[in-house]
This record gives sequence, structure tokens and C-alpha cells, in this order.
Amino acid sequence: MKTLKYIGNTIFYLIILLLLVFSITNITAKKEDDIPALINRGFVSVLTDSMNGNHQEHKVHSFKKDALVFVKTLNQKEKENLKIGDVIVFYGQLSIEDPTQKAFIIHRIVYIDPIQKTVYTQGDKINQENPFDINQTNNSQYEVNYLKDIKAIATSTIPKVGGTITYLRTSIGFAIWVLIPLILFIIIEVIILVRRILQKNKEQLTSKYEVEKELLKQQLLEELKKEQNEK
Repeated sequence: MKTLKYIGNTIFYLIILLLLVFSITNITAKKEDDIPALINRGFVSVLTDSMNGNHQEHKVHSFKKDALVFVKTLNQKEKENLKIGDVIVFYGQLSIEDPTQKAFIIHRIVYIDPIQKTVYTQGDKINQENPFDINQTNNSQYEVNYLKDIKAIATSTIPKVGGTITYLRTSIGFAIWVLIPLILFIIIEVIILVRRILQKNKEQLTSKYEVEKELLKQQLLEELKKEQNEK
């Protein structure tokens, strides 16, 4: 029973720790184009199937919609050391028709222009159908970003988790699955603490009462003995 209790408590506190880390990383994202990150490590949810391909030769393989991508934010020197095949994150326009529709885009580098300090990116899905060619000036199915505008580099992925994280980052999702559990956890811990304090005080009072009772008993016995001796 003690082992099961220990395992249960460990799992419970790990969940609370994850919720705290998630909360802190979200707080760090002060602007819409900030990646939630803690100590240069963060995550981004995949909103489309643009990286659904068959690229397996690179460190980060192709991935599908709703994947969760773990990323590392980059300083300027690290940005200059990027190479073809790296999967990077930048904040950009999702639709040509709607310039106001913006989000984090996670695509693979297909070309680097060291003179202009720009990188060309494509989603793996498009790259399979229409691979990037620097000589094809009519190929519009790629993006060009300055190094300074790159947010992070992808380090690993987990499939089918990004959708859940996206929901948790909404006001309703954050309140139901993060804020309320944390508040309940704090309330439960306060209740447990108060009960322990009351129990300890009760034990101390009981112990003190027993000591005083014993002293009083000893005093009465001594008084009785004294009276008997006087007689």
C-alpha cells in the first residue's frame, strides 16, 4: 500500500510540475509572435499538413498536422550556422489571400543565400511535388526569410499532441485544464497543511494534559502520604 501511495503521489506531483512548466512557458510568450520557451527551449504546435512528407534523412523527419514540435530559440551566431535540411520556425503569413492570417510556420531550409543573409524554406509536402530550384524564378511555392526573423530550430517532434496543446493555450482550455487544477491543488495542499497543524497541536495538547495529569496525581499521592504520616 505504501508503494502504491508513493507512486500515486509521484505521478500527481509530476503532473503538477508539468502544468507549472506549461504555465510559465506560456507566460514568457508576451507577444503573438513569441515562442513559449523556458531556458531557450520551447514548443510549437503544427497547424497544417505542409510538413507531411517522406524526408527521413535529416535529424528532424517529416511530420503531420497536430504534431508537437520541440524547438530551441537561436541567437544570431546560431542562425548564421544553420544549414540546408534544418527545420526552422518563423512567424509569417499563412494565406496569400488573407495577409492578416499569421502564425508560426515550421518548414525545412532548402537554400541559403549567405550574401543576402536569407534562407529559403519549403514544406516537405510541397517539396515532394515541386522541389525548390534556385533557377526556377516562377516557382512561388517557397518562403524567403532574413536570418534575423528566424525564431527557432526544431529539435524533435511528438505526433498528435500539438492539437491538445493548441487547445490548452486558449483561454477556456487554459482555465479548465491548467488554472483550475492548480488552484485545486493549492487548496488541497492548504487543507492538508491546516489538518496537520491542528493534529500536531492536538497531540501536543494531549501530551501536555497527560503530563499535568500525572503531576497532579503525584501531588495528590504525596499529600495523602503526608496526611497519613501526620496521623
